[in-house]
This record gives sequence, structure tokens and C-alpha cells, in this order.
Amino acid sequence: MKDTKRQGEVMRVRSKTINGVLCTLLVASVCGLVAMYQNHTQQHQQIELLRGQLVEKENQIVVSNEALSYTRYQHQLLSEDYTRFRDEQSTNVILR
Repeated sequence: MKDTKRQGEVMRVRSKTINGVLCTLLVASVCGLVAMYQNHTQQHQQIELLRGQLVEKENQIVVSNEALSYTRYQHQLLSEDYTRFRDEQSTNVILR
């Protein structure tokens, strides 16, 4: 009878130990999942921030390219005006 009682106590201790280990593993798993979720959320926020910065840079490049195109167009017009002016000056010199 003492053996049976002793075995029952040992089984109770073992089951408590196993339950304690399982609870500890469960808590560790939940903490790991929470950490993974927080990391995912942080990465998502960083991606959104970088995406916004990328769009802003793209807009700056578009504006820059438009300004450059306009400047080139102005230079082309000035060059054409100067060529006409020189031609007129040459014609005036020849006619005099």
C-alpha cells in the first residue's frame, strides 16, 4: 500500500512538473509570437515610410526633369533667336 501511495505521489509530482514545463513553453511561445508580431508591425511601418519617401523622391525627379526640359526648350529658342539675329546682322552688313 505504501508503494502505491508513493507511486501516486511520484506521478502527481511528475504531472505537476510536466504541466509546469508545458505552461512555461506555452508562455515562451506566446511571447515569441508577440515579438514576431511587433517586429512584423514595425517592418510594415518602415516599409510604408520608405514607400512614401520613394514616392516623394519620384515626384521630385519628375519636377526636376520637367524643369530641365523647359530650360532646354528656352535655350533652344534663345539659340534660334540668336541665329536669326546674326543672319539679319549679316544681311544688313551685306546690304550696306
